[in-house]
Amino acid sequence: MRRAGKLTVLGLALWGLAWAGPADNSLIVGASQEPRVLAGDFLSIISNQSIKAEIEQYLFVPFITIDLDGNNVAVLATEVPTVQNGRVRFTDIGGGQRRLEIDLTIRPDARWSDGRPITTDDVRFYFEVGKAPGMPVLDPDYWRRVDLRVRDARNFTVIFQPAYATDLIGGPGLPIGYAPRHIMGAAWEQVRRQAAGLDPTRDAQRLNELYRGFFTQFSTPGYLNQRQMVYSGPFVVQRWVPGSTVELVRNPNFFIEPPGGHGRYVQRVTYRFIQNTASLQVAFMGGSLDAISRVGLTFDQARAREFVNRVGRNFDIWFVPGAIWEHIDINQFPNVQQVRDLGLNDRRTRQALLHAINREGFVRTFFQGLQPVSHIWIAPTNALHNPNVRRYEYNLDRARALLAEMGWRPGPDGILQRTVDGRTVRFEIEWVTTAGNVVRERFQQFVAEDFRRIGIATRINNAPSAVVFADDFIQRASEGRWTGMFMFAWVSSLVENGDLFACEFRPTRENNYVGQNVGGWCNPEYDRLRAQAVVEFDQTRRKQLFDRMQEIWAEELPALPLYFRADPLVVRRGLVNYVSAAYSGGNNYPNWWPWAIGWEQRGAQKLFDQAKYALTVR
Repeated sequence: MRRAGKLTVLGLALWGLAWAGPADNSLIVGASQEPRVLAGDFLSIISNQSIKAEIEQYLFVPFITIDLDGNNVAVLATEVPTVQNGRVRFTDIGGGQRRLEIDLTIRPDARWSDGRPITTDDVRFYFEVGKAPGMPVLDPDYWRRVDLRVRDARNFTVIFQPAYATDLIGGPGLPIGYAPRHIMGAAWEQVRRQAAGLDPTRDAQRLNELYRGFFTQFSTPGYLNQRQMVYSGPFVVQRWVPGSTVELVRNPNFFIEPPGGHGRYVQRVTYRFIQNTASLQVAFMGGSLDAISRVGLTFDQARAREFVNRVGRNFDIWFVPGAIWEHIDINQFPNVQQVRDLGLNDRRTRQALLHAINREGFVRTFFQGLQPVSHIWIAPTNALHNPNVRRYEYNLDRARALLAEMGWRPGPDGILQRTVDGRTVRFEIEWVTTAGNVVRERFQQFVAEDFRRIGIATRINNAPSAVVFADDFIQRASEGRWTGMFMFAWVSSLVENGDLFACEFRPTRENNYVGQNVGGWCNPEYDRLRAQAVVEFDQTRRKQLFDRMQEIWAEELPALPLYFRADPLVVRRGLVNYVSAAYSGGNNYPNWWPWAIGWEQRGAQKLFDQAKYALTVR
């Protein structure tokens, strides 16, 4: 980790800033996205939003998490499984593959928020649902490989066959979950009876509707406001006002006591949803917020002179490098008419688009060069990163030449056109991103002019995150829900298996929309190398395989790589343990140790130093 100091800020702050946080031991967090659902959607079937995952870290604790230094830490489990303590066992199963068994024990004091013990029956329930035929899970590879053996109410074994080299990494690498059977079990039994006899291929749509309906009923504001859901984390949902706030209060049955006792730490957390990031910036300057969500301000907004001068005396402003990859996915499903018309499934088109994007200029202009341009999807903070892949410089002439190879010629209005199946097609491409994100919307404006200079027209089709990240939008490129470019960020982790771009993880009607290869790229050599890499435990050989995978990726450009983000973390002075690092909690969230977030003025003990995990910014 790079050692660094916080951003030095000067200037007069607003008079009369509200210090309600320490006064009533509360925390108000500003976020630029609102979750579509919470809590009951425990497999993220309905939504895979980052803001959903962040808030749920207050509500549920994992068996194992990742600390600020990338180490496994036990939370709900009694200890981290290792070979040394006998809780990890490997068996050679031939063909260069292994079987992995991981023994876990649930803490004896673990309780749901209603006081019921958390047991292996809740683990069994999680696995029953996840392995249900036709369940549209995000990571089907995991569910194919995993199995469960329960020994008693607190002890169980998770089996991976074949084992992947990443299966022992905490957070996303150990996605061994659990869910409250006593709350959701009866409804699940009804769904199971309705799904009995349905074929996962022939009846995929019907199964999808059944499963989505099951998760929806337990995760909407209407249900959660009835306070019938239970939680394992240090907070429970008190009230959700759609379009405004989610209020969380302390769980009286939470079983991990921070130093000095629960009462010294934050008792209420309120998320305020301000989807326009400029308005979110103003809310900070007005003093009505205590901290920023990881889905919050953009880098340039937190660096703005007026912002720094207005908040600097009362807030610390940090910039935390993370494995957050800003990129543009391209629809490459050939059954979609627009894909065929524009040649989006031809790598020359994607190469031309990237040559026409001045990524270096944008990063220099908006981020002072502090966010690195990306050339591949794996972050430089990951040991698997290959820095020697093909790079695409900003070159409009090269972009024009590639498009000319494909038969594109300027039309009367300067926009390219060509003949496809006897029709004259105009090069107008749809571009989707999250509405209200100032940087992404500026980027669209920044790039659209250069696109027009090479003869490409853009049709902006932005919408709120709850819309574009819903599974019936992002997972439906194969059906033309989005037809061209979709700009967003993947939040990656230390667990890197290359599955974002594997052929089998293209979401389609036939596989019930499982997987996260949302653009639909498919390359047999990449898949073959990936199949070898995931089961390779020799780190040198694994790195070689991933190097070649990245070379193929950079040549083919399944997506357009933009830059890796260093997100701002704005925290009112006196608030402790609201900290993040590149892989904290698995995905860079600042509330990865939520029960210890508190105010020094109320006696909270500072356990972590954010300065060790932030960039030096002048």
